[in-house]
Amino acid sequence: MKLLIITKRPPWPIHYGDRLHCYELVRRLAQRHDVLLVAQKPSEVGDWPFDFECRVARDGRLFEDQPDLAAEGFIADRIDRYFGIDMGFARDAVKLARDWQPDVVVGMNYHSLPVLARIKGVPTICDLLDDETLHALLELLHGRSTGKLDGLKCVLATALFQRRYIRQVDAVTVLSETDRRLCRLHTGHRLIRCMPHGVDCDHYAPRKDPEDENRLIFWGSLTFGPNIGAIRFFAEKVWPILRRQRPDLRWTVAGRGESPQLERYRSLPGVDWVGYVPDLRPLIARSAVVVVPMLSGAGIKNKIMEAWAMGKTVVCTPRALGSLPGRHAENVWIANTAKKTARAVLTLANDRSLRVRIGESARRTVVEHCSWDRAAADLEQLCLDLILKQPLRYDVELAKTPAAVRRQAEGKKGVTSKHGA
Repeated sequence: MKLLIITKRPPWPIHYGDRLHCYELVRRLAQRHDVLLVAQKPSEVGDWPFDFECRVARDGRLFEDQPDLAAEGFIADRIDRYFGIDMGFARDAVKLARDWQPDVVVGMNYHSLPVLARIKGVPTICDLLDDETLHALLELLHGRSTGKLDGLKCVLATALFQRRYIRQVDAVTVLSETDRRLCRLHTGHRLIRCMPHGVDCDHYAPRKDPEDENRLIFWGSLTFGPNIGAIRFFAEKVWPILRRQRPDLRWTVAGRGESPQLERYRSLPGVDWVGYVPDLRPLIARSAVVVVPMLSGAGIKNKIMEAWAMGKTVVCTPRALGSLPGRHAENVWIANTAKKTARAVLTLANDRSLRVRIGESARRTVVEHCSWDRAAADLEQLCLDLILKQPLRYDVELAKTPAAVRRQAEGKKGVTSKHGA
């Protein structure tokens, strides 16, 4: 297949979950298909370890001509401007799709929707990741990073934006069943599939580093609203309980960025702020318990899968677990209040054999269920379904080359796509 991937920035360096998602999927698709990734803006670095072609717009433009955007129908209204949509890039991406003639166009995240909605004659998929309306709604209900009026405006604008454009896209993928249900409810789209994150189980593997039974850890972007809310909840509601009962406990907070909302917690006793760490694995291995006390946010939490892959015990809220295959006290410990969270941390910190049992079960779970290869195969299957207009069983092991995909498609449908598969 020829796959055109539209994204806001090249997925490198991998500092954020959406970049990780894009990078892992695209590099696997590129092993079997002709992939062109097009980005609207450059990333922080100029050199990328990509095995596929990546084209980055210059000042938002892919071509040097000067089109009349209004005459071509690329006019940004108030909602488009609210989300920073660049209609010059949208026009150029549509023109590139017409010239390059892909079999499928995949847009990463909701910023790609105005481009996908204007591409005609080619199947389009929006890999939405989190449903942005759900994310905005949860931030309004549980987050404390914005005022209520601004939060309500964001919810309404996001719902209108997605509803307008998603209906013009052939298929949508999201990270969780909760995202899928809400997206279908407020957009009415019929073809929305769950395609969760994966994790590199070879990279995130159990280590022999000595474990400190007094050490807890949380990591993530420190400018991301749900992470800020999680840290504030743990620092205000849980940490005081833990310190009263186990004053020797220490809590490591790692992550990129600075938020003024977290400044007051940097002087808390027993809390170590380590900032950005290129390789988190030694810190994770050293910690006895991983805490993920999310109160808002949607989708799949990479930090839980990374901890599971390393055989670590995770204490998290139901919101953080989402649709991951977690079973309380078997491969994860679920707590929905501050007191229950504190009790869980103390129980696990005091019982090494329990931590080992849960951690080993977590490792088995993530190896079996959370694979990037599986996620890429699901996306390949969806592409074929759209090309051939019917669902097929797509065996990745039989489809090592585009020719193999074409033979399978021809055998089951009797036709090929415009460029073959």
